Amino acid sequence: MRKKVEINILQKQRKIKVNEEFLKEKIGKLVKNIKSSIKKISVYLVNNKTIKDLNKKFLNRNSPTDVLTFKYSKNYGEIIISVEECKKNANFYFKKLEEEILYVLIHGILHLEGYKDYKENEREKMFEQQNIIFEIIMKNEK
Repeated sequence: MRKKVEINILQKQRKIKVNEEFLKEKIGKLVKNIKSSIKKISVYLVNNKTIKDLNKKFLNRNSPTDVLTFKYSKNYGEIIISVEECKKNANFYFKKLEEEILYVLIHGILHLEGYKDYKENEREKMFEQQNIIFEIIMKNEK
């Protein structure tokens, strides 16, 4: 029997209000619907300045991004999500902010599980899996 992953959300920004109850409910569904080798994931909701600084330090990219993922061991990883970038994406894709945060959270989990998105074929496979998981989690929402 596989152990469920524990996902903890830590709000580290105050600029944009996030419906954390929605996220907690969806994360409850998420952990029931994914197979993960990771046992614990800390998710930090941050602003653009924080994620830009991390992106520069670890990936030498001097710009904000929506999500960064760090795997520290086979059992633990961190996902850093820019709420500001998610808000831009949500507006562009006509989604709720929290739906976009959930979407990039799934993306981060897939990275922790070894998915890559550097090459086109890898990206297609990753986004296909991401979309499937997102649809399962969001079922009965719309």
